[in-house]
Amino acid sequence: MTKSGTDLAEFDSILLEAIDEALSILGEEPKSALYSHLEKLSDLPKSEIPSRIEEFSSAIRNLFGLGSDFLEILIMKSLHSKVAVVWEWEASEARPDFTLVEYCNFVKKYIQDYDVDEVKIGTLIKENEVLDEC
Repeated sequence: MTKSGTDLAEFDSILLEAIDEALSILGEEPKSALYSHLEKLSDLPKSEIPSRIEEFSSAIRNLFGLGSDFLEILIMKSLHSKVAVVWEWEASEARPDFTLVEYCNFVKKYIQDYDVDEVKIGTLIKENEVLDEC
């Protein structure tokens, strides 16, 4: 893998897998109904979710209220498990509390800023830290 649009396309695919896995907690029929709702009422087809992650987050927040936090954490955990870079924070840095949108933007920025030949796309947060505590 090299620094290119391909990396972001791969990220989009991984993100869709993570979203699909996390939403499976709802059951297959409710998950399909959610995707249909997003497409019909929010004009957000499943294939466009990675490029419109803010709209996706807003839509699930409108549908599930505070329950959307749980779904977003599940999505982040699933995404976290699918990527392979370990991001270590300096001891002097404050530990971030990521929303789904912030986490996805962080991963995308990392992919764009670094040569992923040197380090595979991956876990951007030190193991057993932020996401495992959620």
